[in-house]
Amino acid sequence: MRYGISAGAILVNEQNQILLVHHYQKDKFDFWVPPGGSLEGVESIYDCAKREVFEETGLQVELGQILYIQEFWEADYHFCKIFLLGNIEKGQLTIENKPPGEDWLVDARFFSKEELSELTVFPEILKDQFWQDLEDQNWKTKYLGLEKLKF
Repeated sequence: MRYGISAGAILVNEQNQILLVHHYQKDKFDFWVPPGGSLEGVESIYDCAKREVFEETGLQVELGQILYIQEFWEADYHFCKIFLLGNIEKGQLTIENKPPGEDWLVDARFFSKEELSELTVFPEILKDQFWQDLEDQNWKTKYLGLEKLKF
């Protein structure tokens, strides 16, 4: 069995729009997620999320508390994804910093709640409960469960 840890950032701009990146590969997958990815070397989850946000969006961020923890599995692989609440410090939105070979990362954009209704978004909590938590500033860490990998 292989194991992995992944970290990402939940970032909301001044217009109350959430930043998501588009993962797309024809006939395989088409979904939007917060920027993030796998830990490398001795990175902390915070260092990983900061690096991944910069690579996938060109933005530098400050990160705070853990918002969501989600687990995934398939036959020989189990990994945990941790989503951190963050603030954008500086930078310009671009995917030009993505590592070579990440051709499936095709876009990065901010979305309002309404714009998410027609998209496939992970974790799914970002389509509903997240927005109520944002309005209420109710930032409690939530466990989103264990699920089989869909892709």
